[in-house]
Amino acid sequence: MLHRHGRGRLHLRAAAVLVTLLTALAPAAPGHTAPPGGIAQQLAVPAYFYPGGDGAALWQRMNTPGVGLAVANPFSGPGKTRDANYAAAITAAKAAGVRVLGYVATGYLGSTGRATRLNETTPAAWAAQVQQDVATWYRLYGADGLAGVFFDEVQNVCGPQDAYIDTYRMLDRHTKRSHTGAFTVINPGIDTEPCYADAADVILTFEGTYETYLGWQPPAWHRALDPRKLWHLVHATDTTAQLADAVALSKQRNAGYLYVTPDVLANPWDSLPPQEYWTQQLAAVSAGGSDTWAPRVFGTPFPVRTGPTEAVVAWLPAADPHGRVTGYDVRLDGVRVTGSASALPVATLYGLQPGRTYQVTVTAHDAAGNVSAPGRTLALTTARADASPPAAPAGLHAAEIKVASVRLAWTAAAEPDVVGYDVAVDGVPLLSLPSSLVTQGTTGMVPVSGLEPGTAYTFTVFARDRSGNRSAAAGPLTVRTTAPSGDPVTDMSGTIGAAAVTYQAQFNLPFDFHHLFIDVDNDASTGFATAGVGADLLIENAWFYRHTGTGWSWVPVDGPSPLVSSDDDRYVWRVPAEVLGGLPVGPHRVVFHGSGSSPETYTAVITVS
Repeated sequence: MLHRHGRGRLHLRAAAVLVTLLTALAPAAPGHTAPPGGIAQQLAVPAYFYPGGDGAALWQRMNTPGVGLAVANPFSGPGKTRDANYAAAITAAKAAGVRVLGYVATGYLGSTGRATRLNETTPAAWAAQVQQDVATWYRLYGADGLAGVFFDEVQNVCGPQDAYIDTYRMLDRHTKRSHTGAFTVINPGIDTEPCYADAADVILTFEGTYETYLGWQPPAWHRALDPRKLWHLVHATDTTAQLADAVALSKQRNAGYLYVTPDVLANPWDSLPPQEYWTQQLAAVSAGGSDTWAPRVFGTPFPVRTGPTEAVVAWLPAADPHGRVTGYDVRLDGVRVTGSASALPVATLYGLQPGRTYQVTVTAHDAAGNVSAPGRTLALTTARADASPPAAPAGLHAAEIKVASVRLAWTAAAEPDVVGYDVAVDGVPLLSLPSSLVTQGTTGMVPVSGLEPGTAYTFTVFARDRSGNRSAAAGPLTVRTTAPSGDPVTDMSGTIGAAAVTYQAQFNLPFDFHHLFIDVDNDASTGFATAGVGADLLIENAWFYRHTGTGWSWVPVDGPSPLVSSDDDRYVWRVPAEVLGGLPVGPHRVVFHGSGSSPETYTAVITVS
């Protein structure tokens, strides 16, 4: 239907027709030839190494032209405290023009059984944890120049009733609304369905070995995308000849971001390649040919559709002497907020404030890496919110209080146009979730994790409607988390049965990773040396691995998950005898370990007999 409030606003189908017409009427560009050498690229590095000690030099090496992105990953996430070495590395990278993104796991939204720190597998629980991790990244490192977020463990299908993609879009838009200018990457690591084109600024669509990359073919819809939408990671690329081959293939496959390394599993991202290899890679990805003519943006952007919190804007296609404009960046009040998915000159702006005027400018970039000057500025005024804000949520209370978490609950708003709820802690925005995720019947509920034990927090909750209104606050509600009793991990035991061994322990803090190291042969000199044992087997949460090679090197063990239950933070694992070497299973030693958002903890060695 047509939008009736306001003049000059068009139906989206009409907008598409208009953009097509503008494309046809755009100023002709002479010499429509591709730049020699293909597309110019930038390196995007998963920098999973510490920026202190020997790693400090590796982080410094990344601060060079040709590197566009780096991912910081202190504890498979931000951790809980600010690390001065990470802060300094992020600051130096920003000064060199490198965007540093903070690592956040999304757990495939629980669809694979991956559980949150609070042992939940629902999309709502994962969305809440993800937003809290994003807030922590910016609280710890926002002032140091953190550029955005790298969302890992991402689904690759739209989901039932588009549930997955809608959640990822929501996470992307919340991040950008809460942190102006945030740059986002999603990592499914494999082909995605086309619905993911607008789920983030960049999609990491290949993560694998060189041999796999040789035979892989990207889906056809990737060819129409702006190359800066696509990122490929290739490891186990042993020689510089293979490196050159991988770079050439990535250019043919339209990947604007790339990283190639000779490193191998279990963690190919724990260092940088040797200097000669690194230098050759920088030169290869930066080679965009001899084209140095920047595109030119004509005219002024214009609003296609304007609402209270969203707007569609379009503009004349940019002119380029080589005819290779591949995409556009859109800035609000001088800050980049989004880009086009392709060379189509149109973009949607999200997270706007009702009744506010924004200054909108557009720049174009081409396949050779040239960037235009900004075009003329559009003064875009959003529509006002309606005159009826929703009522405040009622009955805010803590449905559960634990050592480092709280479960908030309230009576859901009755108004039909309520679309979501915002939660603040101690007056600081924490998360914002759609009502479809947090409402169960007549109750709204959100888990809040990552809190300090024995600490008081004050929460407020707001309802939001479709037009951008926010209700008065529910609360304030002050809650004190419980103080831990005893050690972080207690009640460890193991029992050898007729056909399997059962291990169990109580984890009293909200760890991201619950580990069991099993020394089957009771020989500390074999397997992975840790905490007094030589671990031949490793259980991590619900997954099982066997040690191979040297160092932290593990391969998955086929078969059912060893996790029996994790109710009330008591983890119970059962391992078949054949995995442990067959019957009879003799006495052996184990160590329980917790790590992630809580301080790392190893137990004493336990003998299972």
